[in-house]
Amino acid sequence: MDTLQKEKNITLIKDVLRNYLLEKGFRNTPERYTILEEIYSMDHHFNVDDLYLLMMQKKYHVSKATIYNTIEIFLDAGLIRKHQFGEKTLTSSSYEKSYFDKQHDHLVIYKKDSDKEIQEIIEFCDPRIQGIKEAIEQAFGVKIDSHSLYFYGTKND
Repeated sequence: MDTLQKEKNITLIKDVLRNYLLEKGFRNTPERYTILEEIYSMDHHFNVDDLYLLMMQKKYHVSKATIYNTIEIFLDAGLIRKHQFGEKTLTSSSYEKSYFDKQHDHLVIYKKDSDKEIQEIIEFCDPRIQGIKEAIEQAFGVKIDSHSLYFYGTKND
């Protein structure tokens, strides 16, 4: 993605956040926008510890509590998505930006001989899953708005 498009995207998600904060009556703080920009500059999944360390390295003075509270706001605003990949970390939830992303699923690859230490996360979209979703909707008379699908494994040598 080119720099101009990234700037347009950042402006758009800031507007989404501003409108959300106004609608909910939350404070409109510069820290929230800084955290949002950092998240949307990433190209991978992250946890709160990752984000906190990144913010500290860049000399942003935000507490881990502020990040946790901000993450909850971003989740509710639809700006990020939460995942439970089953990893063994202090903060077991992972997150990813979601405002511009299409529905996708995850293949979580653990390191061999580890206690659920993640080696790699592969995002994929398989059109056959859409067919399964439609069959479930028809069978149960529902409209599925979203889904999450995770496969877990290790690489073959």
